[in-house]
Amino acid sequence: MANLLKLLFGKLPMARSARAYEFALDNLLDVSPKSMVLDIGTGQGFGSAYLSRRLPECHLFSLDITHDCFKRDELTFGPRLPYFLLADIRHLPLTSNCLDIIFMVMTFHCLPDPRRVIREIVNALKPGGALILADVDGEHPMAPFFEMVEHIGISPLTHAYTRSELCFLFEDAGLQFEVHK
Repeated sequence: MANLLKLLFGKLPMARSARAYEFALDNLLDVSPKSMVLDIGTGQGFGSAYLSRRLPECHLFSLDITHDCFKRDELTFGPRLPYFLLADIRHLPLTSNCLDIIFMVMTFHCLPDPRRVIREIVNALKPGGALILADVDGEHPMAPFFEMVEHIGISPLTHAYTRSELCFLFEDAGLQFEVHK
């Protein structure tokens, strides 16, 4: 059952969606060509491949705890490949204040110890840096179903966070934030 759910989820449009990246790059961020960018949650790799095409001059890193889902043969990268990091987000293998932008798209809901994750992110971001977090809306009517399916077949850690839960976590870490829909 678990393998089937992973396979089905891997075929869903959201697995290949670049909309969150597009929205952030088109509306929220002013990216310099020399920006240091981290994509947390490589997964199948579609987000990192998109970023490498969209930000060809940036230094792009892509991090995941495993590369079991990575689909390198199905990806089209830009002229500069991302640096792929195999690591636990709770222990980022990067120096403090080194990143301009961190993307976390469809990843936060399945991470352990969200407070620690956010502290690591805050530590890695340069002053004035940006975290772009796009994930399941914990207030959506389908959120409980999403959690149930993920608990059965993917991860017992899955939690669809509400805006108030995220706001609390961000404020607790000292992050200033904006919510966009």
